[in-house]
Amino acid sequence: MKILFAHCRYQQTGGEDRVVEAETAALRQAGHDVSILERDNDAISTTWDKAKTAWSLPGTDAVRSEIRAEIAAHAPDIIHAHNIFPLITPSLYDAARDLGLPVVQTLHNYRNICASALLMRDGQICEDCIGASPYQAVLHRCYRGSIPGSFALARMIALHREKSTWSQSVDHFIALSEFSKSRFVAAGFPAGKIAVKPNSPSALFAEKPEAQERSGALYVGRLSPEKGIAALLRLWKRDWPPLRVVGDGPDATALNEAVRDGRAVALGPLESQAIAIEMRRAALCIVPSRCYENFPMVIAEAFACALPVLASNIGALGELVQEDRTGARFDPFDPNSITRTIDAAFADPDKLARWGATAREHFEKHLTSAETTAQQTSIYEGLLTGERASA
Repeated sequence: MKILFAHCRYQQTGGEDRVVEAETAALRQAGHDVSILERDNDAISTTWDKAKTAWSLPGTDAVRSEIRAEIAAHAPDIIHAHNIFPLITPSLYDAARDLGLPVVQTLHNYRNICASALLMRDGQICEDCIGASPYQAVLHRCYRGSIPGSFALARMIALHREKSTWSQSVDHFIALSEFSKSRFVAAGFPAGKIAVKPNSPSALFAEKPEAQERSGALYVGRLSPEKGIAALLRLWKRDWPPLRVVGDGPDATALNEAVRDGRAVALGPLESQAIAIEMRRAALCIVPSRCYENFPMVIAEAFACALPVLASNIGALGELVQEDRTGARFDPFDPNSITRTIDAAFADPDKLARWGATAREHFEKHLTSAETTAQQTSIYEGLLTGERASA
């Protein structure tokens, strides 16, 4: 098949960008022709850029025409949209319809139903806009504390809800977990159009790790409030091995303080190969998110590296990390729950090794690129032959 991915790259590279890279490589390895219609959010720099982008969020005729020409030049059989905000916009769907091409959309985050994309407000889970007016986001400044930014996103959500875009203009959705699917269905997305397919790590993580002594804990992700990293660092004990932290973001101040105290090591943003090396050395990986994650790529990567995961027991994370099998779970809002879980993990290295072996087995059964690529191509084939893929 000739497949066209559509994706806006983030200003700070994250899991969604890594998913696009991994899926592109896996599909090409399987013999498919994959090209990318790409935008880079670094292009948004001036105040005028931001204003123009905000107004264009729901899509415009000009963007539709531009994207239609790009799609036609690629001449794909099918379009797979990943992150289309803010520069590609839902104009992609209209352009695809003009050309008679089916569209698959991966629901990496909750941007289609929540202005913050996180279903989170003031540090707490929030589902107020599910089934209600998205303009509540303006009152609460849900997008980066900005009234104009929150209005722009609320307007986009409201317009496409009114136009029934999600039920009429997208042929099939991919949710990354059953929990994620449930939130979109609650928001009015058609359940029969949503398949659940997990993320799979790139080939850099897939090779079975060699037996070696492991030590310490690792965090990989954006340093931001919804990820819970600042709260974790404040709790990190001096008698635990220093937390090795991969990533960057607005909570870097909390990391710098922990580094000065000798409780953490700042590794900065790393490429996938370096992350894989860190994961094969660590004894455990910690995912302390306070928001509803969908399927963090870090979990798939950790499992491939036989690295057990300690994760927040909320949203999809409670589904993805099996208690006392591939890791353990804690309440991210309860400091005692977090410290008890970490204490117990560090106290039993044999248990960590057992969890790691089970995590690798889970990867080999469910998360290899061969397995997830087969699921993905089955969805494509169902649309191209007129048979809807099973949800």
